[in-house]
Amino acid sequence: MKRWLAAAAIPLVAGLMTMVPSLKKTQQSVHAAGSPMQVVGYWANDATAGLSGLYKYPHAVTDFAPFWYSVNASGSLVSHLDTSILNKVRAAHVAITPLVNDATGVQAFLTNPVTRLNAARNLADMVKAEHFQGVDIDFEPPHTSVAPELVAFMIDLRDFLPRGSVITMAVVPSSGGAYDYAKLTPEVNQFVLMSYDQHDDGSYAGPVAATPWVQRILARMTAVVPSNKIDLGVAVYGYVWPKGSTTAATVPYNAVTPTMHANAKWDTADQETYATYSTASGPVVAWWESLQGMNQKIQLAKQDHLGGIALWHLGYANDSVYQLLLHQVGSQP
Repeated sequence: MKRWLAAAAIPLVAGLMTMVPSLKKTQQSVHAAGSPMQVVGYWANDATAGLSGLYKYPHAVTDFAPFWYSVNASGSLVSHLDTSILNKVRAAHVAITPLVNDATGVQAFLTNPVTRLNAARNLADMVKAEHFQGVDIDFEPPHTSVAPELVAFMIDLRDFLPRGSVITMAVVPSSGGAYDYAKLTPEVNQFVLMSYDQHDDGSYAGPVAATPWVQRILARMTAVVPSNKIDLGVAVYGYVWPKGSTTAATVPYNAVTPTMHANAKWDTADQETYATYSTASGPVVAWWESLQGMNQKIQLAKQDHLGGIALWHLGYANDSVYQLLLHQVGSQP
């Protein structure tokens, strides 16, 4: 996920729970289908982004997915494992499904049967050695040419993993056919739909994940994947653009400034928070996923009977985000 490219730190301010006045009124412990929702908390292995909220509210998250591994061109694993965090999360009794990305950027290991098999074996061996619940695959194929090879890899991975292991797969909203869902679905437990970055660095200012846009991409996915196998991606950040520019800086939710809060408005059509204000460098436009926007995504996941939600990422969250999860999703088993 490109969300692991974090922006420089911005002063921390507390979240405003008052922005979601209906939390206690709508509290539910399970989604409409009657079983607990999965809440995946990603983490980008950023030393500046703490996890104190996870340790404080461990029942708000069912699965911790830290960016700890990459696959290189030979199919070998590059490890970023942090044993200190590993031990703390285990002590909090939160399941761990580490995120694995593609170090090559072009899935170079997939096209060769030998390196592809190496990658599957190495991942399975890692899960066994560390006693992880499973693994989260985040390869994000850039084109359709490796679609068959990606399926072959996932079949091998499923065969090599210990029985009962969970495979989660992050997928981009517009893949151009890079995912053969009909063949991937039997191998994958949950797909995480990366339903964010509708606008980001490189585009003009606009919502990170407007609800109508999320509904459209979700409708396309539920046409080919069972809804209970989909976790809806939820952004825990936003962007600030100089007015008229396509260059944006990432703003973690826990670093939204007092000025942004003071100028915040709710866009009723896109269902996201935005602000326009002046700085020493000139006028800027900010869009971010506030608590109100995050709540909208949780309600959408419930309404569409999805398997759960997935937050990118926990290093951007503060206590109010965890409290929102506890109120709206309920204390997890």
